[in-house]
Amino acid sequence: MADRDHDFDAIVIGSGIGGLAAASLLARFEGARVLVLERHFRLGGFTHEFRRGRYHWDVGLHYVGQMGRGSSARGMMDLVTGGAVDWDPMPDDFDVFHYPDITLAANADRQIYRDRLIAAFPDEEEGIDAYFADVKKAAAWVGRETFSWVMPSPLRRPYALATRSARRLATRTTAEQIGRRVLDPKLQALLASQWGDYGLPPGRSAFGIHALIVDHYAKGGWYPRGGSEAIAEAARAVIERAGGSCRVNHEVHEILIEQGRAVGVRVHVRKGRGGSEAIFRAPLVISDAGAHTTYARLLPRGHADHLLAAITATGASTSAITLYLGLRESPERIGLTGANHWHFAGYDHDASAIDGGGVLDGRPSSAYLSVPSVKDRSAGAHTAEIITFGPAAAFAPWQGTEWMRRGADYEALKERIAHGLIELIERHHPGLRALIDHVEVSTPVTVETFTGHREGGIYGIAATPERFERRLVSARSPVPGLVLAGADVCSPGIVGSLMGGVFAVGAARGMRAVGRIMRAAGRRGS
Repeated sequence: MADRDHDFDAIVIGSGIGGLAAASLLARFEGARVLVLERHFRLGGFTHEFRRGRYHWDVGLHYVGQMGRGSSARGMMDLVTGGAVDWDPMPDDFDVFHYPDITLAANADRQIYRDRLIAAFPDEEEGIDAYFADVKKAAAWVGRETFSWVMPSPLRRPYALATRSARRLATRTTAEQIGRRVLDPKLQALLASQWGDYGLPPGRSAFGIHALIVDHYAKGGWYPRGGSEAIAEAARAVIERAGGSCRVNHEVHEILIEQGRAVGVRVHVRKGRGGSEAIFRAPLVISDAGAHTTYARLLPRGHADHLLAAITATGASTSAITLYLGLRESPERIGLTGANHWHFAGYDHDASAIDGGGVLDGRPSSAYLSVPSVKDRSAGAHTAEIITFGPAAAFAPWQGTEWMRRGADYEALKERIAHGLIELIERHHPGLRALIDHVEVSTPVTVETFTGHREGGIYGIAATPERFERRLVSARSPVPGLVLAGADVCSPGIVGSLMGGVFAVGAARGMRAVGRIMRAAGRRGS
């Protein structure tokens, strides 16, 4: 006899947007009872929020493209959330890039952005137009390519042969492909400014992933009303209406294999400083814990060793250091009106990415500023976030230590980082320091503690050319009954991870299921 508390139609490991999407779609289209297990004490992965008194911050969602009415991405998001999340557009100048002697804003009208680039670099008009043509071609290839990973095997080779030209374009490095089109090093840097959205500088990243991000924001950015937590809560409601359950403080330690097939999970249920063990069973297990975590920690050895070796060699995406600020008054009073501001001390992104660009010494060479409380008019208190990248190796001494109890040296390092980031932003936005009421820093150790991602990587497997050339990871796993969801099986970011959930359903249920979901999303988006 089935035990309704421990037996389900499917189990999802991790409650990021990819896992929630897979669970919600199974609930919606099959009426499946899905159990979502989250190691953190809050649901949502990188769409969760945290609070300190009256302040609350998003930890991973800062803006999303293609959320306007009529887009297929918005239709898919509405499917997953039951249409319960409203999206507000950001200012037309949604991304502002600051360099030592150039400031230029990306606009929600691509023609306006193009014209601004040409006005700043009139000798590069032909190259700028060629670059945007490359972006469209490479972005389309990445979308089709990742979709092909869940195609039946006989279809994959003919598809690969038919798309060889776009593949060559998309699998060059971002720096190489931009350098083929424009000569001015300042323009090359400017065009690569959004590399923080996928976590690899232009000398290491695949041009395809850069193109996908640039194309994703071709019509600007949107922000969820009520903050990113609204997404997780709306998906939870869909899952629970079908009899499913979303449980926090449930850390999966092992995927159970019987007769070569995944049949469930062994879980540590945390309660206070102690806890208990539990077993949950289902004919389908979906891991949104990341490919490396799944194959290195959750599966018994011998089931995916060849994949694990390739994934390990490719490396993780960069980790982030985030400074969370609570503000006494609206940042609009100092001219911050909801746009994102990218600040760079120089034009060599790859050099600034080495060792975090001085951030550990309190001299950061780059930082991203987001003002979520201005993007979300329903926010009850004003906040800002300053984000930069930092080397995970520098935080190795604190790996395995307990959150909030990492000692005086760690706290001193965080204080130095916070001071440096505030100084950098204050130079460009005078008056911010006077608004600050609360300061808190998260590091790669923080990210790893709550997500389990190796080295605190925030975008999964590094989006290098090799990742796409080798078709490194797909939603299908070598173990029957186990599929993967999230950014690793598609692409970084909220929508990429969302589609990773769609592909997980496709890997488990077949291409017809994907077609049904895509048609339903298209109807919602139309």
